[in-house]
Amino acid sequence: MKKYILALAIAALASVALATTASADVPRYQSQTATFTVNQPKDIVGQFGNVWRHEFKVAVNPCDNTFSGTAPTYDNGASSPTWTENVTGSFGDNTVSFDTDPIGGGSTFKVTNAPYGTEVPVVTNWTANEVTMIASAPTFNTTSNYKNHGDYVKAQPDKNDAAHSCIGMPIPAGR
Repeated sequence: MKKYILALAIAALASVALATTASADVPRYQSQTATFTVNQPKDIVGQFGNVWRHEFKVAVNPCDNTFSGTAPTYDNGASSPTWTENVTGSFGDNTVSFDTDPIGGGSTFKVTNAPYGTEVPVVTNWTANEVTMIASAPTFNTTSNYKNHGDYVKAQPDKNDAAHSCIGMPIPAGR
C-alpha cells in the first residue's frame, strides 16, 4: 500500500511539473497599439492623387479587437495636421470599421467593414458631395509582456476593472 501511495505522489508531482513546463511559452493576450492610414479624396470626388490623409493612432483591446484613439488629418503633402479627430472602431477579418468625431467640430465619418485597400462609401454629415475612403492595413505593436493574467492585474491601479480584462490570458488555439 505504501508503494502505491508513493507511486501516486510521484505521478502527481510529475504531472504538475509537466503542466508547468508545457504552459511556459503559451501565447497570451497583450496590450496593443495600431497605426493605419485612411485616404479621402480632396476637392475632386473619386480620385486619390490629392487627398485628406487621416493617420490613425489607436489603442487596441485585443479581447474583442475594438480600438480608440486619434487621427490627425493632413492636407495632401502637409507636415502639420489640418484637424484632428477622435476615433473609435473595430478590426474584423481583413476589414476595419470606425467612427470619427472631429475635435472642435466639423464633419463626422462612419465606415463599416471596409476591406483594406478598397475604396468604400462613407456615411457623413458632409453634404457637399459623396465621400469615399481607402484604409490601409494596420500595423500592430505589442506594448506589454505579461506572463499571466495575475501579473497584469497586479500591475494595474484599478484591480477590479483589470480583473475583467483578457490581458495575460492564454490565446485560444486557432485564433
